[in-house]
Amino acid sequence: MLSKSKVKYIQTLGQKKFRQEEGLFIAEGPKVVSELLYARHSYITEIMALPDWLRDNAELTAGISCTEINEADLERISQLSTPNHVIAVVKQFDTNTIPVADGQLTLVLDNIQDPGNLGTIIRIADWFGLQQVLCSDDTVDVYNPKVVQATMGSIARVNVHTLNIEEWINAQQNIPVLAAALDGK
Repeated sequence: MLSKSKVKYIQTLGQKKFRQEEGLFIAEGPKVVSELLYARHSYITEIMALPDWLRDNAELTAGISCTEINEADLERISQLSTPNHVIAVVKQFDTNTIPVADGQLTLVLDNIQDPGNLGTIIRIADWFGLQQVLCSDDTVDVYNPKVVQATMGSIARVNVHTLNIEEWINAQQNIPVLAAALDGK
């Protein structure tokens, strides 16, 4: 059973302010957590899961602090309407380096506000083999629980940077830029 303070702490990570302060985010569900375990094992700080999930994934979770919880605890800490077996607390990925476009296809997104849409775009970028996605400063937070959920684990493989797009494009040299806009010509 989780303590009240632990439950409150996990719940606060659903809010951008606390995610930024702590440098952490939460990932929920077997698919997302498994993908993070395979691709970014060292970033996971803690896992809280039902006994069956922990037993089935014992090898994969080696070296990570794991807490066995019951259905009631899972419902209390979950951001989802239907909690799904496991929740991981994950360190935010290092995106301090300025990405370069030289030699690789880069998807640049401006002002995406819907978390589900951003997560889906990241998942599609992963499917097409893109290794980086750049988001404008006014795009929804990539660590929003709904974004993380919608990526279906692709957040573990695609580097997502948030930056000033205009400055970034101006700093790139000799790159073709293709753009699409709803009201474009």
